[in-house]
Amino acid sequence: MKVEKIPIDLDKRRHLVYDLSAIYDLEQSYGSFNLAVRSVRIDAFDDTARMLYFGLRHEDSTLTEAFVDQHINVTNRIEIVGKIIDAISKSLPEKNKQQNDLSANQTPNNDGGNAPWEWDWLYYFGTVLLGMSEAVFWSCTPRKLFALMDVHRKYHGGDESQSPEYQKAQAWVDQYI
Repeated sequence: MKVEKIPIDLDKRRHLVYDLSAIYDLEQSYGSFNLAVRSVRIDAFDDTARMLYFGLRHEDSTLTEAFVDQHINVTNRIEIVGKIIDAISKSLPEKNKQQNDLSANQTPNNDGGNAPWEWDWLYYFGTVLLGMSEAVFWSCTPRKLFALMDVHRKYHGGDESQSPEYQKAQAWVDQYI
């Protein structure tokens, strides 16, 4: 599965991707990924720059939030917000229409989806069960990781789909789709 990158022209052609590293850092910055996604608005100048920065950081480690902010203005803000939303939606898993592990009443918590992701469990699943290196895990998008989880369950059997950790992780992803 190839990671879809959204092209965006700032100082040069760059590509937006919200990999696990970006999502983890957004959670650290906002308290939850859900709150970070909700911060993307046309009138939120600081939040737009922060969200853009985290989506671009994967291809340029010297990039700063201040540098990104300098390239956002009134004329390109709507386009940038649209590309951020597009990149986030392409980074999150597609809703699996064949399988519905969670019914509407099986939510992981009662906080409206604002709890952080289960990073310990996701890291364990990616690195131990799937054998990813740490670098590969953090550069993986949630879409790719959850697709690999589904394939792992399909071919290795087991009951991961029934575990509370899997249900929580899937529920957090489902709320964005």
